[in-house]
Amino acid sequence: MTTLSRRTLLGLGAATAAAITIPGCSGKSGPMRVSWYGPDPVTKALNKALDAWKSSGGAEYTAESAPFNDYWDKLATRTSGGNAPDVLRMSMSYFSDYAGRSALKDLSSSGIDTSGLDKGVADSGLIDGKNYGVGQSSISYAMYVDEAAVKKAGATVPAQGWTWDKFAEFARDYSGAIQGSYGSTDQAGNFQLFEVYARQHGTELFSDDGGKLATSKDTVQEWFQYWAELRKAKAAPAQNVSAETTAIEKSLVAKGKAPLQFGWVQQVTFYQPVVKNPLSVLPVPQGTAGDLKGQFVKGLDLWSISSASKHPEDAAKLIGFLLNDEKAIKAIGILLGVPPSKKARDLVAADAGSAGARAIKYVEDIQALVGPSPKPWPKGYGELLTGFGRIAENIGFGKSDPAKGAQEFVDLAGKTLGQ
Repeated sequence: MTTLSRRTLLGLGAATAAAITIPGCSGKSGPMRVSWYGPDPVTKALNKALDAWKSSGGAEYTAESAPFNDYWDKLATRTSGGNAPDVLRMSMSYFSDYAGRSALKDLSSSGIDTSGLDKGVADSGLIDGKNYGVGQSSISYAMYVDEAAVKKAGATVPAQGWTWDKFAEFARDYSGAIQGSYGSTDQAGNFQLFEVYARQHGTELFSDDGGKLATSKDTVQEWFQYWAELRKAKAAPAQNVSAETTAIEKSLVAKGKAPLQFGWVQQVTFYQPVVKNPLSVLPVPQGTAGDLKGQFVKGLDLWSISSASKHPEDAAKLIGFLLNDEKAIKAIGILLGVPPSKKARDLVAADAGSAGARAIKYVEDIQALVGPSPKPWPKGYGELLTGFGRIAENIGFGKSDPAKGAQEFVDLAGKTLGQ
């Protein structure tokens, strides 16, 4: 790829984004531009944080947001045209692509105060000794479990954690006890959960240099087979059912049709408002019960500055403000993930009974138990992310099988990472 084309990466269409302009701007280059992705609650929270920035005498700015997929279409077009925003939210899914094409500024000497950040987050933006992004959160993968629904089915959640075998047994038993429900959502196409599974099998997902897939074809096939068997047992939904439950409010856990959901830890706050019972935040199943070495805590979303920015100093000050200012921290809460510093977590954990507080406790509880943070995902990660989901979907619809799907993914990884 010679340009940052989102269509090349994912084959998606053009984007839309809502822009908010702060009046009174001046200067030949116009105001600093700030851009991010996320659902409406994220946009409201960041606008509130930016209001605090404005009130504190911060530089003038314009702000814009878009849903995740649309954001990357628009950013690719703007970056290729030399018109990228000054401050941008950067996902690790595309971080290496943008950093590798000199689209992001090295922040090593930017003056952004990262002294209070968790180490795994502070180092998340490092590529070849240069820092192209500052982690905005400490996150890990998790299960959100409706334990009241589990209890109603006559089951329990193991205190020491599930092995994948025990989890499958639970899912089958639950679907048998609660007619019309499933013991688990189908995670066959969840590439980010698969990374944990691969690490549980003793390898990183990618080689150290990002040039090849490190996990084996057998592990990929085993994963696809695991979920195929749960679908066959009706312990996980058929593919056509899963296709209709992608929105949070339409999810099986929201409908009371499954007792749990998988996701990054902060996403429990998106699901909790649509689930009647409290959702516990627990580790994902393990290869050996209680062994969390496959999981990791890392900053997977970052604040970056465009290398073409005409406002690099103001952009750096704004990033520092969002990370360290008390009003900004409280405005954002955990909507971008569990805050990446102890100071920030203490500020937003006042409501001990909230889903946010449970997410924070989860990260703090597992930090000493998880494995080392992986390196930034390699160039082409976004293509592998969507390709993995597409292959799993084809298996689910009976257009392929786990063995063929595993080979297809290994071939895709070889082609994509070898560019």
